[in-house]
Amino acid sequence: MKKSLEEIKSNRADWEAIAYAFYSLAHNDFSIWDNLSYDLKDSEVGTICQKYIDTKDYKYVREAGQMLAGEHWFTALGRTF
Repeated sequence: MKKSLEEIKSNRADWEAIAYAFYSLAHNDFSIWDNLSYDLKDSEVGTICQKYIDTKDYKYVREAGQMLAGEHWFTALGRTF
């Protein structure tokens, strides 16, 4: 069963891991994403990130970012990492 966004957000370690991997991915650094655990890659957010990897369509980056950190995800995550 895929981890929901609520499950990820309720576990700080999971949220930090996928948020950092996503933020790196949004900056074209795939190394963190490649080492992310399968359960996080297979989550709601992870599935959207994989769509970005497969298509390079930036709309998936925006969608995943908003899921993780809200409308101003770029600023929020930039200040976090």
